[in-house]
Amino acid sequence: MRTAFAVFFSFVAICFASTEASAQERIVRSVFQQELNEIVTSQGHTVVEVASSGDPSVTARTAEGLIFVLYGTACNANGVAGCQGVMMQIRYETDERVNYERIAQANFTYAAIATWWDQQEGTVGFTRYVVLDGGVTFRNLQENLGVLLGVAPMAAEIVFP
Repeated sequence: MRTAFAVFFSFVAICFASTEASAQERIVRSVFQQELNEIVTSQGHTVVEVASSGDPSVTARTAEGLIFVLYGTACNANGVAGCQGVMMQIRYETDERVNYERIAQANFTYAAIATWWDQQEGTVGFTRYVVLDGGVTFRNLQENLGVLLGVAPMAAEIVFP
């Protein structure tokens, strides 16, 4: 009897594990609001705000308090439903420490993300963009967000010494 229970629970555990693995390995060719929310929550981050109209977007917060934004791009274009790109960004208000040399140094040092400065808006941003043409795995979208969240704070130390 114990062996039967052990086999049953092992089977159930394997089924749940393979379901989670297959969900992460599914191919994503376009995203809607639901997928952007799932990218955020699947990594334990908190959704702060979602788009109420227009192209999908989500503003979220990490456990450490870092605010970031994901939004769909190239939406409902070329006969494809949903958005064929995902922009991932972290934005900061600019101050007197920001200059072009520091922006260039951050881009050179941390090429995995783009660092930019909008002087008119008073914003410094760190961006990672994912093109979904041909499809990527959901896990790849999670990893791309992880890269942004891991690298942007280090690039920010260059921009805001």
